[in-house]
Amino acid sequence: MNDPVFDAGLVRSSLQPKATDVPLLRSLANINPKSDFRLAIDQASEVPSKLDGAFVDDRIHVAFGLDAAYLAHAGVVVKSMVANAPGAKFCFMILHDDISALARSEFERCGEGHQFLWLKIDEPAVLAMPGKRHISRAGYFRLMITELAPAGVKRVVYLDGDLVVTGDIRELYRTNLGQFAIGAISDVGMDARLFADRFALAPQRLGYFNSGVLVLDLEKLRTSNDFRRTRELLEARIDDMEYGDQCALNVIFWQRWMAVDMLWNVQRRMLMPNEGKPCFANLDEMRTGYRPKIIHFTEHNKPWSVDAWHPLVWTYYRYLDRTPYSLHVRKIAKVTRLREIRRRIKTFINWQRLKRNQT
Repeated sequence: MNDPVFDAGLVRSSLQPKATDVPLLRSLANINPKSDFRLAIDQASEVPSKLDGAFVDDRIHVAFGLDAAYLAHAGVVVKSMVANAPGAKFCFMILHDDISALARSEFERCGEGHQFLWLKIDEPAVLAMPGKRHISRAGYFRLMITELAPAGVKRVVYLDGDLVVTGDIRELYRTNLGQFAIGAISDVGMDARLFADRFALAPQRLGYFNSGVLVLDLEKLRTSNDFRRTRELLEARIDDMEYGDQCALNVIFWQRWMAVDMLWNVQRRMLMPNEGKPCFANLDEMRTGYRPKIIHFTEHNKPWSVDAWHPLVWTYYRYLDRTPYSLHVRKIAKVTRLREIRRRIKTFINWQRLKRNQT
């Protein structure tokens, strides 16, 4: 699906549409600033009593693992997803620790007309797992989707809360996974060969996936119990997992996942391969020159960080301003008109520097 506003405002980057030839300064000027688990299903948004074929088949099921701190940002994900999939019917499943009824109601305003299921986790071992680096412990919640999702749900797209969806998510949802239970995109910032050596796995270039965008075949996962095995591995070797459950998932599913088009998880290092951090994919593998379908704001620098910069950060604020959270997030990020101008200038200067490094 073409988005004229997106294409007009797209900063000249390694993922700019090749047909677009808009001077960078004008693009910047046009950016809009604006074992067993004890489980409980919350009653605020009840699961329908009858999960028949019609309920299961005519909705796109999307899951998040969230705590209260990430609700606002996940609201951007929901808003952008709905906006770019006209006519789709969504069922959003939120795996959470303890989000209040008031906060749920506010979040649901980001996807009015769609279904929300609030699935509460009540297992001390999981809730006690520590966060890692910039990764919240809520990331572990995805590992319980096989137990938490209604039995009739056979497929789910799992998404992190720090991204913007710019493509029609139905395309991703219908990905052919073949014999595999998981579809994912390589994490281009991870040296997969070193990871394989660390865990005595067969070497494979780009064999380590990013867990922020996953297509999950729940039937296969329920049969295999691989998510349970992942949780057990985490409990036994949490200190060895540099990126928490993402590392554990990669150990369990090593060479057993379907590679999905990289445009469905465009990571920071894909846009800025010469930022001074390693990038293990080449330009062709990263689909350089094509419009992203999901922009994933990976690593510490987030759109809501004070003075954060990213060549596509404006997409986050574009959808944020359509949610109930705009004023709250802008206050936290200290986004004023002056800071917005400074960020555009910073983006321009840094982008030119990175382009020079690439040539």
